[in-house]
Amino acid sequence: MIAAIDFGCYAIRSAVRTDRITLRSERSEYVILPGKHDYHQTLTERKVPFARCEGSLVAYGNGVDRIDWLSRMPATPLFPGGRLPSADAPARQIIYLMTESLLPAPTQSGMPCCFTTPDGSESSATAEFLQQLIRMRGYDPIYCPSSHATNLACGADSAFTGISINMGIERSEICVSRLGMVLAKESIDAGAGWIDMELARQTGFHTWDDEGVCYLDVASVREWKQSDNLNLREPGDERARALSRLYGVVLDRLAATVRQMLMQEPAAAMTGETRQPVICSGGPVQIPGFAGLLTERFVEQGTASRIASVRIANGPVECVTRGLLIHGELERSAVTKVA
Repeated sequence: MIAAIDFGCYAIRSAVRTDRITLRSERSEYVILPGKHDYHQTLTERKVPFARCEGSLVAYGNGVDRIDWLSRMPATPLFPGGRLPSADAPARQIIYLMTESLLPAPTQSGMPCCFTTPDGSESSATAEFLQQLIRMRGYDPIYCPSSHATNLACGADSAFTGISINMGIERSEICVSRLGMVLAKESIDAGAGWIDMELARQTGFHTWDDEGVCYLDVASVREWKQSDNLNLREPGDERARALSRLYGVVLDRLAATVRQMLMQEPAAAMTGETRQPVICSGGPVQIPGFAGLLTERFVEQGTASRIASVRIANGPVECVTRGLLIHGELERSAVTKVA
């Protein structure tokens, strides 16, 4: 039995391999509701998971979408800025409950569980808290960057050699690999969350709570981005052009970071002048035109001569958890050989 859990800022996803692979996913958000009987009854009838906290009801996970009419307040992220909030007791309680729900009890002690962190760090306070939760479930935690997991899941065609990029809500992670060995990795604080907030601000996506307080309506932005007629390279109206410009800002940073990574040792020595394939994963990369827009940024950065191709991973949302399972299998095999 091997488990994996990807602590993302949009969703927490898990994968467990026994005789088959089971994938699960829960949104990384919650909504605080009054602790009244009517709210309790509604949550119970609709089978929305919730917890009690200081006299209030806290609905969380995928159920948040099913009760959006109960509160006009925007959902609160579990990992604001990609980090565990130090003074948010409901968030910590919910992360514990979701981890317990997404990870079944191991069949024996010492089972590995590979995980990612929302801040892209192995040694932060957020990482330490998440490792503790995994140990409480009875697993041995093994950290793996989401970009490396992307390479393991989708890099077989290139012998696990090249550049892998995982774009999330708050952060984007980049990895340069050769034959599955990490040569360089970076994490930058740029992702789709900033794009969504800026688009809401620039184009007038707003919502109001019951007291008339105005908020940026990021949820409506994300829903609009799934429109069939959107393409980053062929924007049809001013709102689509704004989206393309904002994506371009983030991709500029990604392309510049890739350029720097290829120039530094040991990546420079190990890759030489060989063109590197680029694999992109994460929900934000699914929008049509993403690969083409990133290719344009590589050209502008003077890096195109080092890039063989840019492609979107097969199953870009789930590939990180699949890669985590592969990493866990490799780690367990290494331990077995040493023993």
